[in-house]
Amino acid sequence: MILSAYLPTWPLSVSPALWLALALVIAVLVGEGLVRYLRLPRIVGYVGIGLLLGPAGLNLIPELPAAEWRLLVDLALGILLFELGSKVNLRWLKANPWIACTSLLEAAATFFAVFGLLLWFDVAHVTAAVVATIAIATSPAIVVRTVTESRARGQVTERLLLMTALNCIYAIICHKLAVAFMHGEAGTSLIHTVLQPLYLIGGSALLGWLFGSAFNFIHRHLGQHEETFSFILFGMIAIATIVAATLKLSPMLVLLAAGLITRYQRQRPRTFLPHFGSAGAVLVVLMFTANGLAANLDGLRDSMLLVLLLILVRMIAKLLSVLVLAKFSGISLQQALALGIALVPMSSLTLLLTLDTAAAFPAFASGLGLVLMSCIVILELAGPILVQMALRGAGETLEEKT
Repeated sequence: MILSAYLPTWPLSVSPALWLALALVIAVLVGEGLVRYLRLPRIVGYVGIGLLLGPAGLNLIPELPAAEWRLLVDLALGILLFELGSKVNLRWLKANPWIACTSLLEAAATFFAVFGLLLWFDVAHVTAAVVATIAIATSPAIVVRTVTESRARGQVTERLLLMTALNCIYAIICHKLAVAFMHGEAGTSLIHTVLQPLYLIGGSALLGWLFGSAFNFIHRHLGQHEETFSFILFGMIAIATIVAATLKLSPMLVLLAAGLITRYQRQRPRTFLPHFGSAGAVLVVLMFTANGLAANLDGLRDSMLLVLLLILVRMIAKLLSVLVLAKFSGISLQQALALGIALVPMSSLTLLLTLDTAAAFPAFASGLGLVLMSCIVILELAGPILVQMALRGAGETLEEKT
């Protein structure tokens, strides 16, 4: 009998899933160590280990296939976006219109600050507008995970969740409009330039409303069985993600809208298991680790000044906008400072918007796309620490209250 018939061939051909699982185990161990010994967020360990072991670091783990990585991130980010939406009460905007004014001012200031900076670097107007729309977004993944982990509650926490949700909506919608204009400059017909973003935005909002209403209907019948409901909810989030992608809508906008609808249709918020149970929690950890493995720091090497200025200008715009309207919106300058700092993180949502733009425009992928990728890596590592520091400074974390 030939030994090769039942023995593995050398060198061994290892599935990429094995490397991701290995990185997951190491990332979780490092994350727990950071919490226990340094009181730092676990996310820093998840992203850091992915960055260290991946192509951007020691290159011990090969580059992840884009198709496998993208589906993982879509599902995990969908869970966090739905969770974010379900925590946000849009009626608060009516009760305190100054919060809406603060949100709009912060988004507009971020857009024009980044837009102006890029024009100073001789970037084309439409391309600068696309990057500026991406810069509006605050990472829902980092904010939700850090708030959950620190068990934070209070004025700053509630405003942070609300403004993060609104920033995601602004960024996704404005990005689709800006990309449509880029298509127009590339020679795409005017009808396509106008109708494509309208279909995407309107269709995503409608699908989000349908799924949000379905979530509420199911909860009325299974609400007393939270674990069972969490499994069903997790499955429906996966269905919503796949259906949205099949219909060429925005899974991110669909899941955020669904979460907002579930909260808006009820007078009182409901409590879900964090990330809807252990399966969702594992996906979230995998997402942050995969983000680190997929990190690209070429932009930092080639355009360090632009990367650092982009981070600084964006941070100043968000911080000053919140401080300017702090008194009118009913918070102290100390609370406004904490809120402005907590709005800085970038992560999976901005990463997906960047990759979508790069896929449509190869010139963007090799230019400003690399700059944005470097910004995302830096703020994905520093962002959780900034949010944690801000919430601690506002005295809203559990450890500050006890």
